[in-house]
Amino acid sequence: RAVWPAMPSSAGALALALLSLACWGTWSNTAKAATHLPFALYYCDFTLGVFVTAAVVFITIGDGRVFLFEDGAAAGGLHVLAALGAGAVFNLANVLLVSGVSLAGLIVAFPVGIGTALVLGTLLTFWIDPASTSYPALLFCGVAAAFCAIVVQVLADREHRGSRQKRDGVTELEHSCEVPHSDGHLRRAERGGVNGGGLGGNAGATIICAVSGVLMACWSPLNAFAMRTAPDGTCDGCLAPLGSSFLFTSAVLLTSPATCACLMRWPLVGSPTTFATYAKLSPRDHALGWLGGAIWAVGTVSNLLSGSKLGLALSYAIGQAAPMVASLWGLVYYREFAGASYRTAALVASMFVLYLAAIALTACSK
Repeated sequence: RAVWPAMPSSAGALALALLSLACWGTWSNTAKAATHLPFALYYCDFTLGVFVTAAVVFITIGDGRVFLFEDGAAAGGLHVLAALGAGAVFNLANVLLVSGVSLAGLIVAFPVGIGTALVLGTLLTFWIDPASTSYPALLFCGVAAAFCAIVVQVLADREHRGSRQKRDGVTELEHSCEVPHSDGHLRRAERGGVNGGGLGGNAGATIICAVSGVLMACWSPLNAFAMRTAPDGTCDGCLAPLGSSFLFTSAVLLTSPATCACLMRWPLVGSPTTFATYAKLSPRDHALGWLGGAIWAVGTVSNLLSGSKLGLALSYAIGQAAPMVASLWGLVYYREFAGASYRTAALVASMFVLYLAAIALTACSK
């Protein structure tokens, strides 16, 4: 007997996928507000927020049930390992991706890191769960549109930076070391901050972005394997969506002490720090990480729940359009494109059109 009810409708599952899109595109606002902190300190609290939020949802809404069927524990070993592996892989990929953005800038990190994660992750998830779409061509067209949107987003950032350099006399290096703060103004990133540093687009930074993209592409197919059911809805030890998310976030939490300790001692960006410094952070500084982790966890839980109905390839592809939401925050709240040229404005508008087309094509592929 199944212990997790089916999603009420495809419309409800699509709404959850869009919620994951919003959450994954929003959590980075807390990182922007924490640029005065070494990234390792922020990330300690981020992982706590991720685990606690997923655990609360698992215990309350999920009723503490790990397996989709009551007799699943007898054959669920591989599925459990897949969910734990997904969390461990994601944790490393996320750290490398954030570091890659700081080291190489958006122009390299977005197409190399996020673009690789989007395309490869969707392909691998579709390979694990081919029944997730009735029209694969539409799904892949949606992925292509999203990748094109990422490229256009990078071009818009580059065009705006060039225009600003000509207007204000800001050098390429100075701009690359600036980050948007919560008051909407660009300031030089402090050494060791979440977005601090900026070594330019060197080969090492590009490799970090590429590795992060490949690793980021692996967590969704691992979760798809953990939750995979037969066409008739039965399975041999598969996990319930909330059970999978709980194990996934547990692995994130368990691997974080070693990850954060390495980041503190050998930071890819900024100066070394210690757990003693972490203990001295203000409640507000801790809250930024907790809030960021909670927002991200809500997005991940929503994406897995959506995938149990729509198929994880579809829900993952929709969620990976999150840069659209992040760009919307930058455009409306942080006013990152204030005073932009007509060419930049056209590129930004094209980016949003491509992202919306990607979401529509992906949704229609079901």
